[in-house]
Amino acid sequence: MRATLHRFVRFAVVGVVATIVHMAVFTLAYELGHIEPVTANAIAFSVAVLVGYALNRAWTFSHHAEHARLWRYVIGALIGLAWNSAIMYVAVHTLGWSPYVGLVMTLVLVPPVTFALNQLWVFRPRS
Repeated sequence: MRATLHRFVRFAVVGVVATIVHMAVFTLAYELGHIEPVTANAIAFSVAVLVGYALNRAWTFSHHAEHARLWRYVIGALIGLAWNSAIMYVAVHTLGWSPYVGLVMTLVLVPPVTFALNQLWVFRPRS
């Protein structure tokens, strides 16, 4: 139990770093690049996922890093990206909200899904 709590705290720290990366890339793509919000969010999410994977592999799940399968990680990331993009699409195009409201919603709703996928599937020790 203690190990899981320790892992969750590390995952949360990595999540904060990935969130900052996500927000920075989104802002640059949307404000400076004039990229459509859903596309800008997909780009930002993808960059944040790569940062999160590297940090989680090296730090959070380091004792199980050799068990991580890249294809599982990619599938998990695509599930997260689909969930992330659907939330942004609904917030911006269906509800007419600011893309920043959509961004906050994605940052609250997507991480629990990605933690579960990482904990239970991507970095799970092989039996």
